[in-house]
Amino acid sequence: MARKECSINGIRWVSVHKPTHEDIAFIADLFSFHPFVTESIIAPTLHPLVEYFKDHLFLILHFPLIERTQAPNHIVEVDCLITKDTLVTISYMAFERLETIFEDAQKNPAIRKQLARKHTDFLLYRIIDRLFQKQLEDLDYLEKEITHIENKIFKRDDRLTVEEISHTRKDILDFRRSINPQTVVLQSFVEKAERFYGKKSMAPYWSDLLTTEDRIKNLIENQKETMDVLYQTNDSLLSSRLSRIIAVLTIFSAVILPLNLISSIWGMNQRVLPLRDGPFDFWIVVGVMVAVALLLLLFFRRKLWL
Repeated sequence: MARKECSINGIRWVSVHKPTHEDIAFIADLFSFHPFVTESIIAPTLHPLVEYFKDHLFLILHFPLIERTQAPNHIVEVDCLITKDTLVTISYMAFERLETIFEDAQKNPAIRKQLARKHTDFLLYRIIDRLFQKQLEDLDYLEKEITHIENKIFKRDDRLTVEEISHTRKDILDFRRSINPQTVVLQSFVEKAERFYGKKSMAPYWSDLLTTEDRIKNLIENQKETMDVLYQTNDSLLSSRLSRIIAVLTIFSAVILPLNLISSIWGMNQRVLPLRDGPFDFWIVVGVMVAVALLLLLFFRRKLWL
């Protein structure tokens, strides 16, 4: 059980990590949440969700965690049980970003002063906005990775691997997979929150959340398109390089073939064979072979095959 509480100007924030049956019972006693809510927080869900009840809201959001190493990425679920004076946040795996926000709200006087409002609406906005800002930092990291790959591709850096490109594409895929379904949910949540709190003063803040979310979505879509083009470009360059190598090897084989024919003929064990017993026969045959090779190379050069 990992349950922490923080009180700010009469507003109560309960943060629960990996809820146990004891935590579920505590939350059920804390407020008369709808049974659907208490049943939904027993285990993580796969999809974002927002539900409006008469005296509380239930919000499920997912946040991508992009690893800076080759380790697998994670998608962290955060469930928010919202009343006007109590906020319960639930996470099902370690989420340092949310823990940092909680510690700031608990210990930082400047932040506590900002959060000292009448209802939980500004606290909730602050949490989601901070998590969105961390997503923008993840996008900055991905942008640097894309620029790094782009520079390698156009510098013909052989150290660039398909795995490196695929890893960045997977990062983008994991990011998109978590945020794309949330667009409609977040828009619906803003409408329900305005109705639930009944205050117009929070409208600019809710609008700011939607703007930030839209910015995140546009950035990740742009990065996806860029990586798709870079992947195709790198594939084309690799195919072109492979074609050139095959062409060189084919020309090499075409030059060697007549030389092998000449050496095979003069290597036949026959009683009578021209240019076999003279003192300069060997050099004559070698000269013929060199002449044939040079003529073939000149021919390929004039055809622009070399």
